[in-house]
Amino acid sequence: MARCLILTVALAVGLRPPAVAQELPTLGEVGDESLSPNQERRLGEQVMVEVRQDPSYLPDPDATEFLNRLGYELVAASQSRHIDFEFFLIRDPMINAFALPGGFIGVHTGTIVTAQGESELASVMAHEIGHVQQRHIARMIAKQKESMAIAIGSILLALLASRAGGQAAEASLAVGQAAALQRQLSFSRDNEREADRVGFDILVNAGFDPRAMAAFFVRMQNGMRIYESIAPAYLRTHPLDVERISDIQGRLRGVRTHQHADSLDFELVRARLRVLQDDSAQGAADAQTYFSDQIRNHTAASELAAYYGLALAQLKLKQARAALDSALTARRSTQGPSAILDKVVNEASFQAARDDNEREAALKSARETAARFPLSRLTAIEYADLLQRMGRNRQAVDYLREQLALTHSDPRYFQMLAVSHAALQQKTLQHQATAEMYLLQGAVPAAVEQLKLARSAADADFYTMSEVDARLRWLNGQIQEARKASGKRSSPDDDGEKGKKLR
Repeated sequence: MARCLILTVALAVGLRPPAVAQELPTLGEVGDESLSPNQERRLGEQVMVEVRQDPSYLPDPDATEFLNRLGYELVAASQSRHIDFEFFLIRDPMINAFALPGGFIGVHTGTIVTAQGESELASVMAHEIGHVQQRHIARMIAKQKESMAIAIGSILLALLASRAGGQAAEASLAVGQAAALQRQLSFSRDNEREADRVGFDILVNAGFDPRAMAAFFVRMQNGMRIYESIAPAYLRTHPLDVERISDIQGRLRGVRTHQHADSLDFELVRARLRVLQDDSAQGAADAQTYFSDQIRNHTAASELAAYYGLALAQLKLKQARAALDSALTARRSTQGPSAILDKVVNEASFQAARDDNEREAALKSARETAARFPLSRLTAIEYADLLQRMGRNRQAVDYLREQLALTHSDPRYFQMLAVSHAALQQKTLQHQATAEMYLLQGAVPAAVEQLKLARSAADADFYTMSEVDARLRWLNGQIQEARKASGKRSSPDDDGEKGKKLR
């Protein structure tokens, strides 16, 4: 990811590396002192194009929906309600989280798996929201003496490379910015204290237990002592000292605290990510052993979540009947509705089905779950997925278009729509849907290429082809305007090799 990020950052600030770089829209002229909020957002969007292609990026709908729901509960209690945040997961067992420009916040799976409670996870996320609210990345850039492009590149590269360990760090040093990178690997202690204070207020205002922030810091400090010279990943980007801990403990004396009960979805997602953070068969087997031992020894913080985690591990190991038993046991234990829990029951029922009648029953159950949770995209995605797996792609197309009429902002719907159109041999519609997916992910060159493929396929009706042409003209117009704003001359021909890297 490190080398890709260097290219992305260079493009974003208007440098001219070869080939693909010259085809991307740019941010315009970056000022001498700092990024504007709009420039910061656009830079973050372009960095996220690379992040989403990294193997460690985890687009799990269940965990991502929970993470964003929790994140926006915190944002609503902050002074950042005007910022369009996106919270995403990185498949990594190390405890860490990081903020990118423009409101993009990444959380390692290990942060959730090892969290002592929902308030502790909320404290980590509130701290990162604090970095965004206080615009620490833009302020760091303003302090750099090097060129603006190198300053931005070094800082963003440091934020991502620091979580990846030696290989990415070595790649970054090859750019010739070794000294600058070392200075920028961490937020300053002043930045950290400021983010702590903002995050603390957010926790209190959102109704979480602020004592969890102090407890997390103490746990990290104890971990640093245990690791001795090898600091936990969180401490490599978030320098911790006694003063920070004392400051938070002092603030606790000035507020009324209360215990915050963990939500069912937090317990389920924590169990889910224990299974998903190691994608290997051995990882699934280890998770199965872990949850089986918890159930047998009655040591689980939540037996319901342990059965849910066991069901997920069994599904990964192709033990569908056992998974169904575990999932049903978990559902019998719950006292309230849960889309995440119902979803695993439906999946286990479908995989365990021995004939068409049982598969129909599982599909019917998935449809009822989606209707029961109309605001949950993950249940809609599950129902569409089961339709596709049963070969009912026309029905899947109709259902996905119904969902897109409700929300046009989820790239997963367009991705699934493209799959169904491909199965139906509808090439124009396939490429059109893929283009919309790329647009929502910020991959503009790839979207342009897909629209050109849609136009070339020419197997749709006049209305659809007109839509494709209009969308392509609009996108090319946006690219031309961005080039003019950045002082670049536009190429007379926009075809070329644009977007192949992101395809």
